[in-house]
Amino acid sequence: MSTASSSRPLSRGAACLPCRKLKAKCDGNKPACGRCIANNRPDDCEYATGAEVTRSRLLEENIALLEARIKELENPGETAPSVQLHDPRRQASTSAAGPSRLLMPAMAGPSGIPLYPASMGPPVGETHRPPRIQRWFTRLRNVAHTAHVPEPTPQEVQMLIQIFMANASQLGFFLNPTRFRRGGAPHQENDALMNAVYLWGSKLSNSTGLRARESYFANRATQAASSATMMAQATAVLHMIQAEVLLANYFFTTGRLLEGRYHTLAAVALVTGSRYHLIDVGTMGGDPIGAGERIQAFWTVMAQDKMWAAAMNTPSVCQSGRTNIQITTPWPLATGAYEQGMVVPHSGNYSVEDFLRGAVDDSNEDFSPLAIRVKSCGLHDRAIYIAQQYRVDMPNRNEFLARFGALDTLIERYHRQLAGIRNRSPEDMREVLVARTITCTAAIQLHSTFSSHQPMSWQKTVCVAVAAGRALDVVNVSQGLHLDPILAVLWSTICKVLVGELRRVLQSATPVRQEEVANITSSLDKITATMTTLSANSPLMGQHLAEIQQARAMLA
Repeated sequence: MSTASSSRPLSRGAACLPCRKLKAKCDGNKPACGRCIANNRPDDCEYATGAEVTRSRLLEENIALLEARIKELENPGETAPSVQLHDPRRQASTSAAGPSRLLMPAMAGPSGIPLYPASMGPPVGETHRPPRIQRWFTRLRNVAHTAHVPEPTPQEVQMLIQIFMANASQLGFFLNPTRFRRGGAPHQENDALMNAVYLWGSKLSNSTGLRARESYFANRATQAASSATMMAQATAVLHMIQAEVLLANYFFTTGRLLEGRYHTLAAVALVTGSRYHLIDVGTMGGDPIGAGERIQAFWTVMAQDKMWAAAMNTPSVCQSGRTNIQITTPWPLATGAYEQGMVVPHSGNYSVEDFLRGAVDDSNEDFSPLAIRVKSCGLHDRAIYIAQQYRVDMPNRNEFLARFGALDTLIERYHRQLAGIRNRSPEDMREVLVARTITCTAAIQLHSTFSSHQPMSWQKTVCVAVAAGRALDVVNVSQGLHLDPILAVLWSTICKVLVGELRRVLQSATPVRQEEVANITSSLDKITATMTTLSANSPLMGQHLAEIQQARAMLA
């Protein structure tokens, strides 16, 4: 039976993007037209009309930014900076002003332009890149440089892999460690994944000889990623996604933010092109470990995309309130669960929206490091979205306050749940630290709309910032050489609140409460001491630490 929309001719430009590309008749039905449903690709059905934002448009916006930056790098001094990583809504700071967004410093100029991966070009199964992307890669190759460096010996390779695996959980490694160690990953010398592993091993090594080859492995990894042909084999695609995640975290850590964002978008293109967001475990055969790798690949990439899009003030492909892709992929479990044959949580497979509405009880779930991170990222993303909706003259103020209060309660409940996790492995506790820090920052972002002029909201922000410092009490940072680079941004946001509160207290006409000052100072000292330790391997951490120290010095 035909619908009214299918019998009525569509206005020009109103067809979905796939039908427009094929010049096919489109019925205009939403969320998916009849032709896309008939072709069993409803998730690819997108409309780009008016102010509607599609995933394709978001990727195009990011590509335009990257191309502008490449032009600057090729022609230094000829053009004004095209990419300013700052908060456009930022106003002059006040003594009690909390941050309204995560702020990033200006991107440090790269020591060498990397060769970018092919994954932003052709979808899985195609062997040729679109001409626009191909021209981009050619231009990048013309400005890239790779010095001649001797190949690592077999002993050095083993050392590099060992160092990498000791820090893998904080580098975005989602492949099954047992399979990887047994040779489940390709080991060709020009392979993007293995060179990304060697890159991290050299960066975190104490060996001067290995550290000297960091730039070499960076160039090798990015070049291997750029020259890789997108093959239909699931394993090859999975390894490419892993390589892109590792490269993204490397560039974020070194302060090369735009390059890190590019590799994140490359990973997003691969997971969505491979439909990892629509995994049906019932059709994946009898390999729970392989299913687990694909499940964890999707959630790892989604979490990375959300957090760094917020940090760089750019759109997230899965951003709250904008382009929400359908997700049927089960929640990620611990690696050991997949090895035991589990694929779906015992508590059932609820959605991200169910969690954000507070409609599920996850207090008794089995511990999953990746799951707690995904939930924290979801809260952070939603907090920014709700805070941005506020307007002084908004007509639906009561509805806004109800959503604000519900999310505030959920963030507080979830943080208490995370704070109750104890006596797990050092690796797990480092992940708990990351999740707690993200959750605390989510509360700060949510209250940023009111914290500059509402004392209760500001005090809530300060309490959350102090709690973020206390989260370090259960983690021995010296046991790990590396923590996720997003912590540099999160701690910067938290420390700005603590410094702002110290300024307010010291400038107040009322007598200073020493206990209050001690709590703030203690959390500030813990965070800056940790950042100092981590700065040895993270230029990004060092950049944010210097800003915090400068702000604190101005209090004297």
